[in-house]
Amino acid sequence: MVRASCLLLVVLLGACGADAPPAPQAARDPVMAAALQEPLLVDPDLSQQNARNLAIIPPGPIAAPVPIATGAP
Repeated sequence: MVRASCLLLVVLLGACGADAPPAPQAARDPVMAAALQEPLLVDPDLSQQNARNLAIIPPGPIAAPVPIATGAP
């Protein structure tokens, strides 16, 4: 009897709910909102330079190669 009344109480309280959640407010600064919501860009050439926490150093140059100027300026 107690179990049935507890179950009935849970079902009745579960039926009570709040209204739909409020709509999000409009952005005050649309440029800032667009900058925060766009995906991040990653440069694949620079992604291998940070080897601070690696146990094994990856093969290849640690720093990006710098072109050597040829000829007189």
